[in-house]
Amino acid sequence: MASVDAIAFLGDTIVAILQKELDELVKPNVVSVLQYTPTEFKNFAPVTPTVTLFLYHVAICGEMRNARSRSIGGIQVPSLPLELRYLVTPWTRAPGGSYLIIGAIAQVFYRHSVLNFGELLGSGWAPDDTVEIILESVPVEEHYDIWKLTDIPYRLSLTYLVRLVGIDADQPEAPPPVAAATFPELLP
Repeated sequence: MASVDAIAFLGDTIVAILQKELDELVKPNVVSVLQYTPTEFKNFAPVTPTVTLFLYHVAICGEMRNARSRSIGGIQVPSLPLELRYLVTPWTRAPGGSYLIIGAIAQVFYRHSVLNFGELLGSGWAPDDTVEIILESVPVEEHYDIWKLTDIPYRLSLTYLVRLVGIDADQPEAPPPVAAATFPELLP
């Protein structure tokens, strides 16, 4: 199971995959892929084609909540399965460029819909960790709400749900050994 820094490593992994694949699908060194926040969007005016990756929501994956656990000191500790939602946006001067890039992004994530240990960057992963990348169809209102955060007019973009297998729980302290016990009398 992944360590607490897996979310940061996951962002780096997605950027690296997109950058490599877009260099092959569009043109080498034409499109830059960057992680951004709403604060950074306020002054964002790229001169060259750029793709931004914006993590806008983190939640617990209810379906996987009790799916995996591990034993620590004899205690079963469940992992914390997370769902991350990303907004992926192409920034170009011409609409045709955005359409080309958004199609390439969809193709890249379709090909890389499951990432295994060998594809994940960073040291925070266990050998059996996997990550799912799923294109989400959010309602148009919700999509606009994401953009309201940035005070930037709506831009063509894709939303992806990314599921982590689980974040490790902290090491719980092992319970102290029983030194003495008293039992109430059950019968008179």
